[in-house]
Amino acid sequence: MTSKLTIVEAAVEAIRLIGKPSTVKQTYVKIMERQLYKFGAKDPIAVLRIQMERHSDATTWGSEAKIKRFSKNVNGEFQVLGSVTKPTIHSKPVDSLTLVKELAAKLKRDTVSRIVDHLYALEPDEFESFCSKFLERYGFDEMQVTTRGRDGGIDAFGKLEVGISQLDVAAQCKRYKRSSKISRPDIDRFRGAIQGDYQQGIFITTSSFTQEAKDAAFKRSCVPIVLIDGETLAEIMIDKGIGVSTSHIPIYDFEFDLV
Repeated sequence: MTSKLTIVEAAVEAIRLIGKPSTVKQTYVKIMERQLYKFGAKDPIAVLRIQMERHSDATTWGSEAKIKRFSKNVNGEFQVLGSVTKPTIHSKPVDSLTLVKELAAKLKRDTVSRIVDHLYALEPDEFESFCSKFLERYGFDEMQVTTRGRDGGIDAFGKLEVGISQLDVAAQCKRYKRSSKISRPDIDRFRGAIQGDYQQGIFITTSSFTQEAKDAAFKRSCVPIVLIDGETLAEIMIDKGIGVSTSHIPIYDFEFDLV
């Protein structure tokens, strides 16, 4: 017979029974094996994962639980914290839709991290090749890729719709290490190479930009430079479906007036 444990208490008990750090799936199997909790959701493992993440001491979730029950190691395994305080019975429950949204947001963050890690693993010429494909998918028309090491750092150029206009745009792509940042001299050199020939520049990097570089990107009477760092690049890829697939899961809600 199923005991009256909460889903988190059931997870705590399951991990204690397993006797070692466990994945969400291993925890779920033990919960079902010992009938510690009766799930009503269609995807119980996803619900269990959300609750365990919320109660983890290393969580970055917006609606994290105040009382932490688990720690999570680099392998994604959970273990019960040494001293655990029982949750209050007056804690506000989190509705299923909120949990789904939190899981979707976490999946997006994980995808962004995976994309950025992949970009860092590319060689400089591989990154430039990737950027040319990205720019073409992004909307460049009549795009041309320049010979490596020529044209003052311009790696590609073409026409791009910006608002209601089609502008002549040039791009530069730099695969930098995580510890290296694009500085203001990099922006100034790129602007000098495109000034007078192009109406806008795009600077793409795996790394990030210093504050001085950001300040120099948009200057009065100068060609504007759009800055795209690794995370921004990943976000654009997700939003435009460039190299990223999506799964559409129906979300149901009952509305009586539609009957």
